[in-house]
Amino acid sequence: MRPNTSLAPFLILSALSLVIASPVTLAGMLSLDLSTTCIHNRAEARRSLNQVNPGLGVEYQFTPDVGLSGGFYRNSFRRASVYALATWTPLHLALPAGLTARIGVAGGVVSGYSRVNPFAPFAAAALLAVRNPQGWGINLVAVPNIAASSGFVGLQLVAPL
Repeated sequence: MRPNTSLAPFLILSALSLVIASPVTLAGMLSLDLSTTCIHNRAEARRSLNQVNPGLGVEYQFTPDVGLSGGFYRNSFRRASVYALATWTPLHLALPAGLTARIGVAGGVVSGYSRVNPFAPFAAAALLAVRNPQGWGINLVAVPNIAASSGFVGLQLVAPL
């Protein structure tokens, strides 16, 4: 059975329309997310699942606390996943060297996990977003263990657009 990727065209068109519609007003609020890798919580999952998860996405910050993100990546089951998430990061920390950290949650929909996740297509995660003053940074996304499915901590590299 192939993963459900019917959301892919919608997400890609939505992201492109955000970029094209108003590039001046989005300056500093829109960024590119490069999904890279994850570490699974359970030892068995670290041995059997894919730990390299390349992908590409965009995120848009409406306010310092609220944003949207969407994109695609190769998941731990070696299947294509497409995601659309809302983010809420109400906790803000000033770090040395002008870095800032935002801490909160992300929730939305993701494809490619319906055989292993009883809650698919819904997704929820803890989010730590660290940025420098120019907008470069990382996202750490932590998903808890769900039933027999192993949780993970994933890493995204972030570049401002």
